[in-house]
Amino acid sequence: MTVVHQSPSQAQQMNTVGVVACDQLAKTPAIGKCAPAATAASIGYFLSNLLGHNSHASSTVWPSAHLSAADVAKLPADAVVVATNGSSSAIERARTVLERAFPFQGTPVAVDAFDPSTARLLTMIQDMTDVVIVASLIIAACSLAVNIAAGLGERKRPFSLLRLTGVPTALLHRVVALESALPLFLVAAVSIVVGLVSAALYLHSQVAIAFSIPGITYWATVVGGLVASLAIIASTFPLLNRITGPEVARNE
Repeated sequence: MTVVHQSPSQAQQMNTVGVVACDQLAKTPAIGKCAPAATAASIGYFLSNLLGHNSHASSTVWPSAHLSAADVAKLPADAVVVATNGSSSAIERARTVLERAFPFQGTPVAVDAFDPSTARLLTMIQDMTDVVIVASLIIAACSLAVNIAAGLGERKRPFSLLRLTGVPTALLHRVVALESALPLFLVAAVSIVVGLVSAALYLHSQVAIAFSIPGITYWATVVGGLVASLAIIASTFPLLNRITGPEVARNE
């Protein structure tokens, strides 16, 4: 059993943050865990996590609270979490005990009762997000290719004159790649930083969850998008070779 105590900070109470003793939290892993060597943790109210803020509360490492276990025990209780083996009989027995112990606090809610609907909601949101990301990448790729081709069309005569003066096509390829790839990488870097900072601020201010750097899937998606963009830039090199021939440099 884990008792979620009210936070001693009034500011934290506004964000529905409670405090738990880590020795108790270890016995109810469904609502998260403490950082290594911590004695107490500031825990976002677990019901808000189950209702959509965090579908994987069990994997959440809550930030440490600078309190001892004795200090936590002196704080008023805000919620009681009871771990069971998941069977219907065990859940009903725990529910009955809690209703008798706290008759005016409403009907106890099983954590698993929220899982199916929450999982469906989060799956739907994730699917919609994936569609938006894929559509955005396709539109961005087409826009990148069109912009590069338009730029080559506008400068085909200067490039043709450069080729007539002995400038190798490989050098022209590097020029096109540099002027296209440098802004791409700068915008990507700024976007990554802004996105991670925004996510960290939201988690801290709204749901009081410690921010962690995204895993390999996120970085693989970012690297894959950048590699695809570089491939699109490289695909315009044959067009550069075709439209910058000697005949383009002739005076009409």
